Amino acid sequence: MILALSLYSVALAAQLIAVLYAIYLFTLSKSYRLAGGCLAIGLGLMLGRRLNPIVFIWNGGDINIVDAFLVVPISGFLLLGVLHIKALLNRLEVQNFSLGQISKIDPLTLALSRAETFARSELEILKSFRSKKSIAFMMADIDHFKNINDAYGHPIGDVVLTNLVKTCQMELREIDIFGRVGGEEFLIVLPETTQEKAQEVAERLRILVSETICATAQDQEIRITISIGLVMFDPLKAMDNDPSSILKDCYNACDQAMYRAKQAGRNQIST
Repeated sequence: MILALSLYSVALAAQLIAVLYAIYLFTLSKSYRLAGGCLAIGLGLMLGRRLNPIVFIWNGGDINIVDAFLVVPISGFLLLGVLHIKALLNRLEVQNFSLGQISKIDPLTLALSRAETFARSELEILKSFRSKKSIAFMMADIDHFKNINDAYGHPIGDVVLTNLVKTCQMELREIDIFGRVGGEEFLIVLPETTQEKAQEVAERLRILVSETICATAQDQEIRITISIGLVMFDPLKAMDNDPSSILKDCYNACDQAMYRAKQAGRNQIST
C-alpha cells in the first residue's frame, strides 16, 4: 500500500509541475497561447487520473501495482516533454529577438538599415506635428567612392564605410537618425532642429569627415569627402499629414540637393 501510494504521489507531483509549466507557456507569448492553453487544460484534467487512485487506495480499495509503476514514467515523460517545449520556445524567443535586431541594423556599417531608418523617420514626422518643431533631412554621399574600390579593393571600401559611420555617429545626438539607404548614401534625420542648427551640423560633419583618416592601404592614408543635401520639414507649413508621403518628398528633395552639391564641385552642402 505504501509503495503504491508513493508511486502515485510521485506521478501526481510530476503531473502538477507539468501543468504549472504549461500555464507558464500560456503566459509566455500570445503566439503560443493556444498551444500552452491546450496543454494546461489537458494536463490539468489528467490530474484527476493521478489523484483518483490515491483516494481509492486510501479508502481501502484494491491496489493495482502495475498501474502504479506505469504512471510514474508516463507523468515523468509528460513533464520532460513540457520542459523541452519550454526550452525550445525560450530559444525561439531569443532568436526572434536577435533577428529583429539584425533587421534594424545594416550588417556592414552598423548604421540603421534602410527600412528602420524610414520607420523611425515617419515616427519623427508624426511627433513633429505634435511638437510643432521642424525636422532636418540630410542626404550624405561619399565623393568618388568608386575610385577607392577600384584602387584599393572592396574590403578597404568597406572599412571606409564603417569608419565614416563611426565618425558621424559620434557627432550626432542620441535622438538623431543615421541610416544607410544606399551603397555609399546615408540619410541623416535631425528632429526638433532649426535650419540654422542643421546647417551647422552638416558643416561640422563635412569638415570632420574630410579631416579623418578613414582607412590605410598600401602605406597610404585614405581620406574622403562627402557631399550633403539638406532640406527642412516644417509641420506648420505642411500641406499633407501623411508621414509616408512627407518622408518620400523630403527624401527625394534632399537626394536632389545632394546631387546639386556634387555638380557644384563636391565636398559641400546644398539646400
